[in-house]
Amino acid sequence: MRDRDNQALIGRRAFGLGAGLLGLAFLGRAARAQDAGQVRIIVPFSAGTTIDALARALAEALEPALGRRPVVANRDGAAGTLAFVDLAQAEPDGLTLVFSGPTQLTVHPHLKREPHLDPAAYLPLCQVYELSFVLVASKASGIADVPDLVGRAAAAPGALRMGHQGRAAATHLQLMGFATSAGISVNDIPYRAHGQMLADLANGQLDGAVLATGSFDPTLVRPLATFSQRPSAAYPGLPTIPSLGYPVALEAFGGLFVRAGLRPGRQAALEQACRRAFSEPAFRNAVQLSGVEAVHGDAAAFAERLAGESQKMKALLDRLGLSAP
Repeated sequence: MRDRDNQALIGRRAFGLGAGLLGLAFLGRAARAQDAGQVRIIVPFSAGTTIDALARALAEALEPALGRRPVVANRDGAAGTLAFVDLAQAEPDGLTLVFSGPTQLTVHPHLKREPHLDPAAYLPLCQVYELSFVLVASKASGIADVPDLVGRAAAAPGALRMGHQGRAAATHLQLMGFATSAGISVNDIPYRAHGQMLADLANGQLDGAVLATGSFDPTLVRPLATFSQRPSAAYPGLPTIPSLGYPVALEAFGGLFVRAGLRPGRQAALEQACRRAFSEPAFRNAVQLSGVEAVHGDAAAFAERLAGESQKMKALLDRLGLSAP
């Protein structure tokens, strides 16, 4: 009797375990089905940067067109190339996108470095913004303006500690282009975390940096000039680098990228969603508040601009001695 009772108990437990496993399997399939249409936007920089803030505003504006808000994921490192590596490994279904400037596809293919990015693996979906960069000084440095910075760097070559977001990142190229045209050398220091660079500016560990508009508190650092052809509405009264006699190294613009090989119908739907999001007043207000200019371009216009910028960047990298032999 006891053996039969034990066998019955074991049978009930096995049945319960089997039912539980079936239930978990069902829930897993349901969760996967629920997430099947989830769009993910990868940002190549850390939270708190201008690009991160714009991506989150764009994700909110895309929600009405897509039916659910895209998830924004930060994938910083390697001057933004890791995000594009992730995109290259995703399915070409339009569910994974990158929101970024162009340097990973206009600069990095010309460098001798890892990872190697093939621009043909990516499809520019839509341009969304243009921005400028700002040359700033730590208040602890006592640097008053651009001529003061140039004079100090000329008097002590390599002594000024200037921060940027990584080798061959847009901020690095702006800094090196400026230093070359000014005939000075600086100690350029790469940062992966934007917040750490701001902290080092505030505490005097850095003398200066090149930062994106809207990514810093102008009461905590001293803005010196903008890397733009015309004065910035975000920093009234601040001179431009060209007005001081130095050229702007590169144009700063960006938008959404997807994997190449996307079905034409899916691409058209995503382009339409981008146009609709761009027209949302809340998104345009968020762009304006960040100090960035909202500029829309369709896939064809975005791709054409990227191709032209890639040629310009090759010439700049040759001049700076950074391009691959």
